[in-house]
Amino acid sequence: MTDPLQRPSGRALAALAAVVAALAVAVTFAVIEIRHDSNGDSLGGERSTATALAAQYAVDFTSIDYHHMQEEAAAEAKNATSAFGAVYTATIKTFQPYYTQHTIVEKTTVQRSALSSINAKSAVALIALDAVTTQKGRPATDRLLRVRITLSKVDGRWLMSNLTTL
Repeated sequence: MTDPLQRPSGRALAALAAVVAALAVAVTFAVIEIRHDSNGDSLGGERSTATALAAQYAVDFTSIDYHHMQEEAAAEAKNATSAFGAVYTATIKTFQPYYTQHTIVEKTTVQRSALSSINAKSAVALIALDAVTTQKGRPATDRLLRVRITLSKVDGRWLMSNLTTL
């Protein structure tokens, strides 16, 4: 008679192999989940930062006051990538005579904001703004403005790299 402790049976080896395989799979999934949670936590803070900045940039870049358009454009361009900042300042410069002639002021406030996507280098937010425009001191229009803000991470800062009206 053979000692069962000396020589394992085929069934015992198969059961042991199944247990080892199941343990390996469980450990692998646990490691993946820990990494996912860790990445999610680090992006969680970035999500709120990017959403808040996109909402603020949406207001900054869509509110216009004919009294000091150029000064505001120069200040706002500091929160944009160099490419978008250049386009934005050129656009303001082009439209300034029209806004000044008609004494136009547009003030926007955020109604809703949501992050559409985010990764380590970019984020996209959708923002709904209430836009109130006055002309010659009298209300001209009150409308809902929807924009898509694209942010790019540059030297650790979220900068606006595009604004699209939807």
